[in-house]
Amino acid sequence: MTRVLRYPRMSAAFCAGVLSCAVARDLCVSAGQDGWARVLLVVTLVLLAVSLTLLSCRFFVEDEGVGVGFLLRVRRTAWQDLCSLGVMCCNSRRMYLYGLYGPTDFLQMLHRAPQCGKWGFVVPMSRRLISAILNRCPYEVDFSHIPRHKPHGRMRMLWHQAALYTVVMVPGAALAFVTGAAMLVRASRLEVFVSVLGLTLCACLLFAMGAFLLYRAALAVLLCPRIGEEGVRAGLGLYMPWSEIHFGYVHRMGQVSGMFLLSQRLEKTGKRDTPPMVCLSLPDTSTLLLFYLTYCPYAEKGMAQ
Repeated sequence: MTRVLRYPRMSAAFCAGVLSCAVARDLCVSAGQDGWARVLLVVTLVLLAVSLTLLSCRFFVEDEGVGVGFLLRVRRTAWQDLCSLGVMCCNSRRMYLYGLYGPTDFLQMLHRAPQCGKWGFVVPMSRRLISAILNRCPYEVDFSHIPRHKPHGRMRMLWHQAALYTVVMVPGAALAFVTGAAMLVRASRLEVFVSVLGLTLCACLLFAMGAFLLYRAALAVLLCPRIGEEGVRAGLGLYMPWSEIHFGYVHRMGQVSGMFLLSQRLEKTGKRDTPPMVCLSLPDTSTLLLFYLTYCPYAEKGMAQ
């Protein structure tokens, strides 16, 4: 059996945070700052709980099939029960292994990735995972690299979408960070551990909210669409010529709207022997949709909403 983490980068970041807070607490104890020592103790325990949770999110590769688990809850699926198994790049050159349990759940995977659910799984690729799939999987999986395309001609950036996220989310994130820091300062001056615990947990929650808002704003800026007559690009990430986009899908749900551009037709995603797929997940704007309908030769045959 081969086990790999589903969130390797986040797990490493939180483990580093646990170590840093533990060292800082020891320094505060040595310096006689008991208030900050109690605060850092609570923060260390919170980060430790999150780290253990992330470390328990694993993907298993066995001779009989695959498994996706969280702590003691593991879903194991035989190789023959997998409807689709392949490699995908989405917005960046980092490759992911995806598997679907049903033939019509590919769009649901795009909506909910990188989470795993009843529809299937998405796992970051690594040398260890590639070796496990090659040795244990009875099917052939194409792990060839995605060809790199260079943009041609002038490309237009849709800055209004990124600016909207920045204007709305960055002030909210700053307010959350300032409020959380004020709570930590207040908690460091209290003697009752229950009060320290409550204020520190609230501060950690505010920090998490602020980090999430900053993450969303950074994604909007880094993946700001660049469009031109020759192709489209996800910010500084992947570039796809219009001639290689075979399927477009506009997803609208509530106040969330996005557009997915795929290098393969949707009916081909339910196979196990498909080549690596390129997917661009971009904000749904009228300008991007107009460029797609105008310059993509497959727009009329491969458009869905």
